[in-house]
Amino acid sequence: MIVCQCRRVSDRKVAASVRKGCSSLRDVCAATGAGRECGCCVRRLKELIEEHLAPQPERQIAHATA
Repeated sequence: MIVCQCRRVSDRKVAASVRKGCSSLRDVCAATGAGRECGCCVRRLKELIEEHLAPQPERQIAHATA
């Protein structure tokens, strides 16, 4: 999904920048170019950054007992 219409930056590109070490809005904007024109995407960018930085819950494996 395109997050920044002005620079055609997708949510995947934002996620990739976070995986590569970007941890702030400033970092992501510098790496992707998003958020530098009209600013309409800034709120969504912040949300995406928070989502990708949030710790992922460990998957629990159900053990079947026979």
